[in-house]
Amino acid sequence: MMKNIEFNGLTCFKVSLNVNRSPLSDEMNLLILESDPNPDYYAKKDFPPNKKHVGDRHLYLLVNNQINCFQDVILRNRNRIKRIHNFNMNIYPGYMSFQNKNVPCIRINTANIDQLPLLIKEFKNVGLKFIKDQKVKAYDSFIHFKKYINFEKIEENIYQDHENQNRFFFQIDKFIEMEDFVKGIESIKFNCDFHLFDSFLAEIFIDKDVYDFIGVYSKHCDKERFAELKQEIKKQFDN
Repeated sequence: MMKNIEFNGLTCFKVSLNVNRSPLSDEMNLLILESDPNPDYYAKKDFPPNKKHVGDRHLYLLVNNQINCFQDVILRNRNRIKRIHNFNMNIYPGYMSFQNKNVPCIRINTANIDQLPLLIKEFKNVGLKFIKDQKVKAYDSFIHFKKYINFEKIEENIYQDHENQNRFFFQIDKFIEMEDFVKGIESIKFNCDFHLFDSFLAEIFIDKDVYDFIGVYSKHCDKERFAELKQEIKKQFDN
């Protein structure tokens, strides 16, 4: 166990994001969806919408065939592919809602899109078939993806991502449906001055237990007010 780390493991992130067809679809001859990394950051009350993070694109490759242990296949091959080709990108297996069904996908965070064709070729070589390019209007997608996280405890039931100091996890006592989560976070942001954050759900399985979290990402978090935010979360989601 690393110093200061309370626990760690492969963590499921759950987000609701507005996605649209990426112009990269034209070059790759398959459908690539794209989202703004922080879609509702600064977007409440009198704050303007967040500008696009042009240096870090969040892309989604949709998989069209059934692969046994799909997420294991991605996790097993991503480090091999990154090592062989010296890729500078983060690759996560997951699922996303598309045309009223859940579709396997690969989430890619990268600033170097020149590496994308070779990545696609490598995953095709291990049996993945990607959805062909098509017209898609912007829509809100429920997205799940898995990422390894080291949880650093900063106070009771509040943790910080050891590798990303702007990401925090507030432990909750029960599972929350995504629709209820979105409504609850909207209420918190509109009814008080807690709005300078992006939000997500997360869960991690350790031994026989599952731990549920509401996550926030912000470069402007005031840790002195985390107890207050924890109370807002409790009021909104404990009913």
